Amino acid sequence: MVIENALTQLDVHRYSHGRFHRETCHVPVETNLIIEMNGFEIVCLPCTPAHLEALTLGFLFSAGAIRRAEDIESLDLEKHEQIVRVRVKTVSGSENLRKPVYTSGIGKDVTHIAPHSGVDPERLIKNMKWLLQCSVLHQQTGGFHTAAVSIANATPGFHIDDIGRHNAVDKVIGTLLMNNIPPDNMVLLVSGRIFIEILQKAAAFGFPVLASRGAPTSEAIVMAQKLGITVAGYARPDRFTLFSHPQRIQSP
Repeated sequence: MVIENALTQLDVHRYSHGRFHRETCHVPVETNLIIEMNGFEIVCLPCTPAHLEALTLGFLFSAGAIRRAEDIESLDLEKHEQIVRVRVKTVSGSENLRKPVYTSGIGKDVTHIAPHSGVDPERLIKNMKWLLQCSVLHQQTGGFHTAAVSIANATPGFHIDDIGRHNAVDKVIGTLLMNNIPPDNMVLLVSGRIFIEILQKAAAFGFPVLASRGAPTSEAIVMAQKLGITVAGYARPDRFTLFSHPQRIQSP
């Protein structure tokens, strides 16, 4: 089954139980999305060809080119060419993007981390379990990262997959921007390792809590401690580890 053009099916040779046999296999589709901003090509993102408008908004926000969805004057996606042409209002710092860049890192200054009234540890475990089970694409291929948000301890209302963990987070941020949803009382849930770029993206949007099944890097922990973000890693069915600002995790 192909979902939003994210998968393709191939005939392969699989070796098992001492012999080869033919079978079909689903693999992730990878494409390159070119983002042009105000007439300048600023980035070429390897990505899954779905939620491309959200990816564009999330990337531009993380990079500091926009502050809100309303800063986008026009957005034209040419799917057959995998190019999105964007016109944005002048935002301080966006002039630095008037040259090609080939990274999904971030350049936006962190100004505010949203409040959280308290994360229920059991709900955090359940929501992480939900995240790891919700992705049909990952279950079929093992080749996708998944991201979602829990608001006020509730089960996430959506999840987004991509071959790139940066892109999955940017797509979630872009979706929240398009729906004008602030990060208050949110937990950003990610399936992959928390390293510095993921932490920076979370901080740029203002997520107060970031959780993953994987491990955070030392640099990400230092930044989380400095910025006031709660980082939970190694989430399992019965446990997780807190690496910074544990005060937000409160048993009912």
